[in-house]
Amino acid sequence: MMELEALQAVWPQLRALGASLIAISPQLGQYGRAVRRRAKLEFDVLTDVHLRVAEAFGLAFTLPPDLKQLYAAFGNTLDKFHDEPDFRLPMPARYVVGQDGRIRAADVNPDYTSRPEPEDTVAVVRQLQTPGSKATRSKATS
Repeated sequence: MMELEALQAVWPQLRALGASLIAISPQLGQYGRAVRRRAKLEFDVLTDVHLRVAEAFGLAFTLPPDLKQLYAAFGNTLDKFHDEPDFRLPMPARYVVGQDGRIRAADVNPDYTSRPEPEDTVAVVRQLQTPGSKATRSKATS
């Protein structure tokens, strides 16, 4: 939720640069819509049913049994919210896609607590607006 709220804070800057913003979540549609309303998001939150998009990008993983038990102990029911009985999740990722459809920047980190700063994404988009700008760095942490 904090990530979405942080992206909402920079959304006006991104929109002013001519960019679009979407979030993709494994939550079922009704839960994603509730998050969008609660956080007052002005951009779309799409549902990745059964993590098909995450799989295509190599981002889906299954929680190990000890973490699955820990999640369950805290009442976190991924099977209900994601329709994923195997307790699968996507790694957090952020992509900037150029108007040509090519990924111009990527930030992927299996540590869900480590997220790129939204201002860094604004800077990447701004750089792409510069004439003669090349593709921006990719950062993948493992």
